[in-house]
Amino acid sequence: MEEHEDLPAVWDEALLARTRPALVVNHRVDRFRGEALTARLSALAPEDREIARGLYEWLGAVEGIAGATGDPPEERARRLRAHLDANPVGRRVRAMQSFGRATAALGSDPVIAKVLHDVRGGPLTGLMMMLQMAEAGHNPPEDLLRVHFRVRDHRKIMRGALLELDDPRRERDRALKRHDVQLLVEKWSGARVPVEGEGGVREVSVRLDQRFDGSVCESCIEFTALDRVLYNLINNALRHARGGGVHAVLSAVPEGEPTDLHVAVANRVDAADAAALRGRFGAEPGALFAGGYSTTGSGLGMRICADMVGNAYGLDEPEDCIDGGYLGAVLEGDVFGTWFHWPLVAD
Repeated sequence: MEEHEDLPAVWDEALLARTRPALVVNHRVDRFRGEALTARLSALAPEDREIARGLYEWLGAVEGIAGATGDPPEERARRLRAHLDANPVGRRVRAMQSFGRATAALGSDPVIAKVLHDVRGGPLTGLMMMLQMAEAGHNPPEDLLRVHFRVRDHRKIMRGALLELDDPRRERDRALKRHDVQLLVEKWSGARVPVEGEGGVREVSVRLDQRFDGSVCESCIEFTALDRVLYNLINNALRHARGGGVHAVLSAVPEGEPTDLHVAVANRVDAADAAALRGRFGAEPGALFAGGYSTTGSGLGMRICADMVGNAYGLDEPEDCIDGGYLGAVLEGDVFGTWFHWPLVAD
């Protein structure tokens, strides 16, 4: 268990306690395998299929370099910069800026829209800026580990969400293999993430307090579903954090004989964001998980969280998740917090 006193806490214990309902009931008979919100690659427009394949292959080369832990970090940093010199990041950034437009022009499909959202976002948010810094030689070699985590995660999200992209590896991701909470800790504890805003690029730190040790998922593809929720919430917090960074807490509930992982993410917001949230939702900010609201994006990210958590617990509507406390949001002063639950793996 660890807490990072060198990074400021945003959650206080009283506010955190309000995010934990007395009881979370799992309505599923079988465990959620993580296979939800998927689309076939062939359902995308040809232009978007080409962009997706190109991104997946390009990231695969980056993963091979950043993840070669048997080589010295300096050598991996040199190889990565050479690879990016030959295959510029800017080319992929421009492609992703147009990704999804051709498919959207074919007609509205809410599931495909959510898949496109997570292929554009998730770990890719921040990763492209990390790679641009590496391309310019500004990233220290020790940042390669952060690059590796994000590129590995994004390729898993892509092949999990896009059927036909890499079905052999997707099938391997479906195999039973316990995933420990330490996999969340290693990539988020003390992470520094570049975030682009009106004032340019700034680096936001993540404090992660781990209060639970154990297994959280039964397979890679289920862990990828959990990742899609957590990346959406942390990315949202990173974008809107105003001083103090982002504070995440991992714990297990209920105390004594826990059955569920509880993940809480908080950041401080500026007065305009706080006023906008109160003006739209009043005392019920958790309603933003129903989707359709955002100050900077589409609002799909929050709805995706509700859909994934709903699948994990056998709930059909985001309102059921919100009303039951399976996930939610709270705004207290300038602190905005979100949370969700995920069923633990039985011993």
